[in-house]
Amino acid sequence: MNLNIALLAHHDHGIEVMNQVVKCLHAIEENYNHHFSLSFLPSFKRQNSVWLNEDAILACKKSDAVLSSFSLNKEPYYKNKNGNFVSLTAALDCYSTISPILPFPKQISVRTGFENKIIDFVIFTALKSGHYQADTINGSLVTDTYYSNTQGVHQLFHLAFKTAKNRNQNLTVSLPNGPAKLALWEKTLNEISLSYPMIRVKLISFEELIKQLIKAPENLDCIFADEIQGPVLQSQSKVLFGLQNLLPLAHTGLGINIFEPLSTSFLTIKQGVSNPIALIYSLALLLSRFGLHEEARAIQLAIDKASERGMFTLERTLPAPFNCNQLGDFIAAAIIDSEDIGVINDENIDLGKSTII
Repeated sequence: MNLNIALLAHHDHGIEVMNQVVKCLHAIEENYNHHFSLSFLPSFKRQNSVWLNEDAILACKKSDAVLSSFSLNKEPYYKNKNGNFVSLTAALDCYSTISPILPFPKQISVRTGFENKIIDFVIFTALKSGHYQADTINGSLVTDTYYSNTQGVHQLFHLAFKTAKNRNQNLTVSLPNGPAKLALWEKTLNEISLSYPMIRVKLISFEELIKQLIKAPENLDCIFADEIQGPVLQSQSKVLFGLQNLLPLAHTGLGINIFEPLSTSFLTIKQGVSNPIALIYSLALLLSRFGLHEEARAIQLAIDKASERGMFTLERTLPAPFNCNQLGDFIAAAIIDSEDIGVINDENIDLGKSTII
């Protein structure tokens, strides 16, 4: 497969972290006979933020995927023709955010209470399902107005159903607020579910979903939520499992896919000790998105092997005596060495049975 991948590296050690991903990409090319055309896109600092120029935006639009070492959905990174400051996800018209909560090897300690549970689910956040406005009095809903985006809702649900089909065939839908919005979602679900009779769909309230997330996250598979509830679920998951420094995030649009770490901060990290695992996992997410599931699995297994050697932890910095380049070299070598990958314990990671997205 040939893919054009645009690379956006944060100024503060982001290039160092991105270089480890490039090593893994070259390892995938060597081992699986793919070709990746890579281009580092220019960015510059202004007013304590990272900005992109028009050429960088056009390069992103022409690429198959964008891989970034810094968050693209939180700050204005681009000034459009109308003079408005927008994020790259808005500039590229992304309609969904996908946040996988991945299982990790036993060597990586998660929060107390989840040590013996295999936690592996995906959160879909609908970014462009429509505009909802609620009118309340004393905190109680009085009326609501919903300007629906029917096409956007169908695209999102189809993506969620396809992902559930490739995983454990369970889709949990968090009921949105407002009768108008709820009616459209239920109608869309009834229509699309006819094409996926193997998928078990469960509609529950947001409150019940939060309870399940806290008490029994191992029973979750694919979660679908709106633009209000989705970020809350992502934030809650980060707090619960303490995995924010290791997990990837994806934004999807028509013909564009953006991948980045769930949490990025290189501002106070000493050169050489930045933890690149989240960005390397973002690469695995990218490959999975394009159907390269075996390649994505090879990356996960290589990360598993690195964890067995204590080369990284839940922290955003690496433990001594390891450094960023050593970890990148090790993972790239493990991807190439198929015999080494074959003996890795995949008790907790099995993309042969499920895919990320």
